[in-house]
Amino acid sequence: MAGTTRASKHLTQQCTPRPLPVLMALCFISLYHLPPVTSQSAADSCSNGLSLGSLVPFNTTGLTCFQAWPSQDFILRFGKAALGSNVWSFVLSAPDNGGYISMGFSPTGRMVGSSAVAGWSGAGTARRYYLSGTSPSSCPPDQGDLALARGAAVVVSKGSRLYLAFQLAGQQPLTDVIYAVGPSGTLPGSNGLLPRHQDMASGTISLSGGAGVSPATGGGGDGDGDGDDDGEEGGERKGERRTSPASASSSGAGGGGAFLTSKRRHGVLAVVSWGALVPLGVALARFFKRFDPFWFYAHVAAQGLGCVVGAVAVVAGFRLDDSDEVAAHKAIGVAVVVCAGLQAMALLARPAKETKPRRFWNWYHHGVGRVAVALGVANVFYGFSLANERREWSYVYGVFIGIFAVVYLVLEEWRRSH
Repeated sequence: MAGTTRASKHLTQQCTPRPLPVLMALCFISLYHLPPVTSQSAADSCSNGLSLGSLVPFNTTGLTCFQAWPSQDFILRFGKAALGSNVWSFVLSAPDNGGYISMGFSPTGRMVGSSAVAGWSGAGTARRYYLSGTSPSSCPPDQGDLALARGAAVVVSKGSRLYLAFQLAGQQPLTDVIYAVGPSGTLPGSNGLLPRHQDMASGTISLSGGAGVSPATGGGGDGDGDGDDDGEEGGERKGERRTSPASASSSGAGGGGAFLTSKRRHGVLAVVSWGALVPLGVALARFFKRFDPFWFYAHVAAQGLGCVVGAVAVVAGFRLDDSDEVAAHKAIGVAVVVCAGLQAMALLARPAKETKPRRFWNWYHHGVGRVAVALGVANVFYGFSLANERREWSYVYGVFIGIFAVVYLVLEEWRRSH
């Protein structure tokens, strides 16, 4: 009987489940069947809609979506804000590595010379940049050809991803695009200058609804993918545009004539008018009076054409940028236009040569004209510095002005001696 009791106790101990191993097994089973919440919140794909709500100040539904830079997991959504509008919406999604992400629009397919939008975690608002070189100092903030819609350029950090959202208003985007990711854990300083990128790549977009979109290529991970480095033989340089047949057709339709951007058109008009035609008109009136009446009609033609083209340049300039940095440039441009208007009104009130007031009229006409020429030429150089164009532009115009000044002085000395 006692043996039977001991046997039953032993059997009971063997059949009774041990609580700790059972609980551990249940925990592993439950963890295995739980949905991967963390990975879902950190991932983004075109098959999933954006769930940013009111964090983005514009409608993000219906945008074209594609994997812009597969190696860096960049997802780009873009499209027109509304049918028939001239506002384009962009949302760039990328992993948050503690640095910045950026997207640029290039007239040549290269990084240098493009205008970009960049953002980083904690910034809240995205900023514009003009990429005139490869060093941080050559990429000044709040400059470039991009006309960002007011209040529609934000950076949203959600989960483990950054969302760079912005709208371009009043301009058609270039189809050659540049992507860049900043060094991990390094953010721009208080001056807004971006650290040199950790990696970059280029690609194309199609403005006709998605056909011909080309994902970015050329990233190398060494931070030198600007496409301008020497020593790379054959094939394509890092960061240089690789164009497929489909993307070539879309780029030709949307980005043709992109070398003359709106800013460069303004500059060319200003150089031709205030920087060349108006000084030429002054020289014609100063040194060719012996060829009467040729000098008079040539002077009026050069000055009139210069003033008309210059007025168009000023109007084009006012449509470019509203930042405080160009306020002085605009004010000088307006002053030159006012001087031109005063000259035109003086021409209508010109007294006869034999009258006494003609001397005072000549003083006024010559004085206002010289002020207009000086302000116009100075403003052209000032515009070059603001535009952060390549220095060759300023050098070429400086050589032209130098030659013009030497010829002017030589003719002036010849005029006095004869």
